[in-house]
Amino acid sequence: MVISKSKSCKLILYADDSAILYSHKDPSIISSVVGNELENCSKCVMFRPAKLNISRTGATFGGMVAKCLQTTGSVFQHAFTCLHLVFCIWFVNMVFGTTTDQSHLHPLESYGLLGCILLYSLRSIPYLSLTFGITNILGIVTMNTFPAPPTLEAVKAKIPFLCFRVVTRGLYPDLVKTNVERNIKTCYKVGLDNFKFEVVTDNALNLPKSALVRELVVPNDYQTLKHSLFKARALQYCNEPAVNILSNDDWVVHLDEETLLTESSTIGLANFASQGHGDIGQGVISYANEEIVNWWTTLADCVRVSVDLGMMRFSFRKLGCPLMGFKGSYIIVKESVEKDIGFDFGPKGSVAEDVMFALVAWGKGYKFNFVEGEMWEKSPFTLGDYIKQRKRWFVGHVYTLLSPEIPFKCKLGMIPTDLGWFLLVGNILNFPASFAFPIPLPLVMNVTAGSMGGLILFLFTFGSIKSFSSRKYGLFRKLLLIFATIPVIPLAACLDAIASVYGFYTRNSGGFHIVMKETQKQTKRQSSQINMDLI
Repeated sequence: MVISKSKSCKLILYADDSAILYSHKDPSIISSVVGNELENCSKCVMFRPAKLNISRTGATFGGMVAKCLQTTGSVFQHAFTCLHLVFCIWFVNMVFGTTTDQSHLHPLESYGLLGCILLYSLRSIPYLSLTFGITNILGIVTMNTFPAPPTLEAVKAKIPFLCFRVVTRGLYPDLVKTNVERNIKTCYKVGLDNFKFEVVTDNALNLPKSALVRELVVPNDYQTLKHSLFKARALQYCNEPAVNILSNDDWVVHLDEETLLTESSTIGLANFASQGHGDIGQGVISYANEEIVNWWTTLADCVRVSVDLGMMRFSFRKLGCPLMGFKGSYIIVKESVEKDIGFDFGPKGSVAEDVMFALVAWGKGYKFNFVEGEMWEKSPFTLGDYIKQRKRWFVGHVYTLLSPEIPFKCKLGMIPTDLGWFLLVGNILNFPASFAFPIPLPLVMNVTAGSMGGLILFLFTFGSIKSFSSRKYGLFRKLLLIFATIPVIPLAACLDAIASVYGFYTRNSGGFHIVMKETQKQTKRQSSQINMDLI
């Protein structure tokens, strides 16, 4: 808008900007005239001060208030989480009487030498998970567990190209098609336009032709140099020069076929890629947002949400490394890093190719960081699938720790944790043994062991708090689900113990078990939807 009240100059107003315009051949006259006009403006503002039009600032003021309330609520929720952690640790220590006087106990007289060796060996198992416990506590306490949803920090034109890579055997074509379509819509909602979905499959899916979707069928006769198998073989195929279409500055986002993007995770990925937060990143995955097929496994998986927010977030954000492992999806990697490392780790390295990749990258000095926002997946549909899934993880960890490709320093975080996993049967026996066969221990050791038990209680219950939405389930039902998580803890411990022992003794049997990803009900529903789309 141009205002011509001045006799000498033009005053132009645009939004909250203003400009005084004057033209003349002599610079000294320009300086004099514009100087006088600025002095007049100063007098005008002094004697006729501007007034705030509240009716025109409602949106801004309301946004500030909403942001303030959101921040206050977030801080309050985090403070409550810390109190929740303290209560769980106190409660377990109280139940097991870790601070009671034990001077009256005489284990050698009561149990004999062999019995003492056995009981003290059992009592030592919880301390193998000490690093796991400390990193979880530090991650939960030092960083807000209820952060505000991320906002896009970069100009959309400056966000690098994102390739969302989905690896599948091709057993669930409808599931892949549906989830790719949903994820593309999520990217559009956020405002991304520089991306592509790359579906890598052993069996042709015949996905609809699209500029945003590229289907890669791995040839049956394709072999890597080290004869890698399973998912690692498919991922290595993508890196072949004749197949790869990405440049070194692009970013690859690895997803499982059932993984769903959310707006928050998509924004988090865009920020990570554009802000240079690290070379490799990973974020939180939750398992109770879509249709729940098996409540037992879903409640058991709640602990994974807490571990993502605790140990993993602390390891990635504060230490910049995958101290105790890595997940196989919700991974963002710079393409130059993926080309440098690859996925050709041989048959044994193919069982847990994600952990192998992460530890090799750590050994080469690449930086890890945490990605804001969560993605959604589903827990195994059966207890059998749950055990087989954990068995594969355990065997993959064993092969990774035995691999000569990884420096020993990069294994130090995983060795005691995985050893504790293998000895989980003894840890389970500790609970009844501590009541039936009490033995004296230093107060510090007793309280530490009790605190580890309290931390496990916290990780499960807090995971259910984060997993189940009050808006979806209602407050009363959510409280029931939180308390229902408690009796699931011994079940999950037993299933994990079975998986580790079963995996250790059958580790050379080969195979890569794929858990069921789709029920008959879901297949029928999706087929009906596809038919409706065709009509």
